[in-house]
Amino acid sequence: MYVRFVTPLIHPESRVETGFFRASWYLYRNGCPDWIHGELQDQFDWFNEHLPIPGRVGRHFRRRNSIWGICWFDPGAREAISRARYCAWLIEEGGLPVRSIASLQQREVLWRDSHQVVAKPTTDLPRAFG
Repeated sequence: MYVRFVTPLIHPESRVETGFFRASWYLYRNGCPDWIHGELQDQFDWFNEHLPIPGRVGRHFRRRNSIWGICWFDPGAREAISRARYCAWLIEEGGLPVRSIASLQQREVLWRDSHQVVAKPTTDLPRAFG
């Protein structure tokens, strides 16, 4: 199963629950203990070193609206998922709820590598927050 860690914040382009990477700004803006910032920075450094930045997160058209993809961890990316769970816990400790959602398949894939996939959000996308 593909897994994603989301917050109740809504991403402005994709209009779905924001993932934990993008939502981490919330902690910096609203304040949280320094130890959380330090631990998150250590984890984000690992992600920056071991996870490629997606080459494509959207499709843009001349005559219709753009499609913005959302990122999911591939089921085989065990260490990345484990670190993401820890980041989710840290962000929750900082005051922003984070939940995991799962999906068996990704239909319209915009980009993929061995750790992650960027896919178009679908109408049956699981939601973690009402």
